[in-house]
Amino acid sequence: MAKTGSVAVQMKDILDELDNDVKDSAKKEIQAVAKECVQKLRSTSPKKTGSYAKGWAVKRLDDMTSTVYNRTDYQLTHLLENGHVIKNKKGTYGRVPGTKHIKPVEDWASEELPRRIMSDLP
Repeated sequence: MAKTGSVAVQMKDILDELDNDVKDSAKKEIQAVAKECVQKLRSTSPKKTGSYAKGWAVKRLDDMTSTVYNRTDYQLTHLLENGHVIKNKKGTYGRVPGTKHIKPVEDWASEELPRRIMSDLP
């Protein structure tokens, strides 16, 4: 009976250590990937020299959560990504097509983060 208990204790210790390694790796890689997302968004945003492109930033919500957002022109993200209607005094004038600059970076991050976390594990 004691052997079973000691094996269970050893397994618990091993799993706790692995859990800590995964958490440490995830914390580090979440920040790194978020910072790279900001760099990619700054380079792929429409009007690369304007305040919209310069406004991308990372906000760390807690150890395991970060968000990438535009702090200066957050209202434009949906309009520039998906397109919008142009109106003048006479009514609808036309439509501006969207420039997909957020979705490719989001797709890259969703593939890159798990890959990095797995590569950091022992």
